[in-house]
Amino acid sequence: MTSNKVLVTGADQHQALAVIRGLGMAGIPVLAASPQSKNIGFASRYAAETALYTNPHTSTERFVCDIVDLVKRHAISMIIPAVESTLVALDSHRDLIEEHALLAAPDSTTLEWAVDKLKTIQLAEQLGVPVPKTLATNDLQEALSKIEDFQFPVALKPRGNSLHQTTANQLQFKVKYARTRQELERMLGIMHQTGTLPLVQEYVHGIGVCAATLFDRGQPIVILPYQRLRELPLTGGVSVLRKTLPPDEQLETIVTRLLQAKQWHGAAMVEFKYDHDQNRYTLMEVNGRFPASTALSLDAGINLPYLTYCLHAGLPMPTEQLAYRVGVQERWLQGDFRALMAHLRGKTWREAVPQARARLPSNSRAVRDFLLDFRPGMHYDEFKWHDPWPGVRETQSWLRSSSRTTAGALRRLGRWSQNLSRSSARNPHS
Repeated sequence: MTSNKVLVTGADQHQALAVIRGLGMAGIPVLAASPQSKNIGFASRYAAETALYTNPHTSTERFVCDIVDLVKRHAISMIIPAVESTLVALDSHRDLIEEHALLAAPDSTTLEWAVDKLKTIQLAEQLGVPVPKTLATNDLQEALSKIEDFQFPVALKPRGNSLHQTTANQLQFKVKYARTRQELERMLGIMHQTGTLPLVQEYVHGIGVCAATLFDRGQPIVILPYQRLRELPLTGGVSVLRKTLPPDEQLETIVTRLLQAKQWHGAAMVEFKYDHDQNRYTLMEVNGRFPASTALSLDAGINLPYLTYCLHAGLPMPTEQLAYRVGVQERWLQGDFRALMAHLRGKTWREAVPQARARLPSNSRAVRDFLLDFRPGMHYDEFKWHDPWPGVRETQSWLRSSSRTTAGALRRLGRWSQNLSRSSARNPHS
C-alpha cells in the first residue's frame, strides 16, 4: 500500500501549523519538520511525527540532503513547503527531490514568476492589471536619474527571495519607505554597497485585500478573499487581524487572469491594495505558498491544506468543502499585542508613511479596539480548543524571550485601560 504521509516544512511558522492541522483533521498523517526543536507545529496533536532539518539559509545543500533523508526514512509521499525559503530551496533541487516524493508546488518556471516581483509586475502590466509605478535597476546612477519622475513617499522592496537564483540578495528586509528624494538617495547609496538595489515603487493608498487561492492548471478551485483589518506594525506589515469578504467579481477576474496566464497549479496568495474611492485593485505581489492567514480558511469552512493535498495527489476534490462563510474574523494574538505595544511606545517598527489617507488611531482608540476584539466569535491562529498545545507553547516561548518587555507592556496597557475607563465615566455618551 502506498504511503500517504506528508512532510510539512516550516513547522515553526503559523501557516505551517494551519497546514498541519488541516491535513491532520482530514486524516492525513503528517511529519512536521523545522530547523528548531521547540515550536508551535511540533506541539500540535495533528503532527504524527516531528523532525529537524538544517536551516536553508545556513546551507541549501545540507537542507536538501536532510529532506531527502527524512523522505526515505519516514516513507513520505508528498512534501508541502509551507514557507517560502523551503519552497525555493526544494525547487532548486526539484529533480532530486521528486525522485523520492512529490513536491506540492507549481513548476519551476511558474514559481519563478511569483518569486521574482519584477516578473510578476511585468506580466500584470501586459494583462492590464494595475500595479504600482516601479523602478528596477542595479545601476545607482540610473536609479538616481529616474526617481525624478516618482511621487513620494516610495516603498523599497527586494526583488525576491534571497535564496532564489535570479533574485539573490543581501538586503535582509521586506520593505522600507523613503519620504523624500534625499532620503531615497541616502538609502540607495547604502544598499548599493551590498551589490543589489531593491525595487522602488510609488506608495499605493488603500486597504489590504488578499485572495487565498487554489488553482488546477490555470482553473480556479478556490478564491477566498479577505481583508487585513490590522497589521504589525499598524502602519502596514504582517496581518494580525483579518476577515473573510463576500465574493467579488472584479477581484476574481483579476486573480484568474493572472494565474490562468501562468497555468498555475497549486496554492497561492495574491495581495492587493484596494482604493474604495476609485473601486480599484492594485496588485502588490503573488506568493506561491500558503498565506500566513491559512488558519482563516479553516475556520471559514475551507480546508485549503487538504484540498491542496487532493489536487497534487490526483484525488477527487471534495466539493462540499469549497464554500466559505463570510465575515469570519481571525486574530494572531501575539502579533496584535506587539503591534499595540509598539504603537503605545510611539514606534511602528517600520517608518510611518506620510500622506497616507488612513490615519493611525489614537492611543486610547488602539487600546479600546484591542480589548473589544476579545469577543464571542473571534477565532485565533494559535489557540484552538481541539488542539490547545501550540497556543500554550507559543505563549511560553513569548514570555520567556520577552518577560521584562511584556511585564512593562502589560503595565502600560493597564494604565491605558484605566485612563480609558475614567474617560468613559466622565463622558458616558462619547
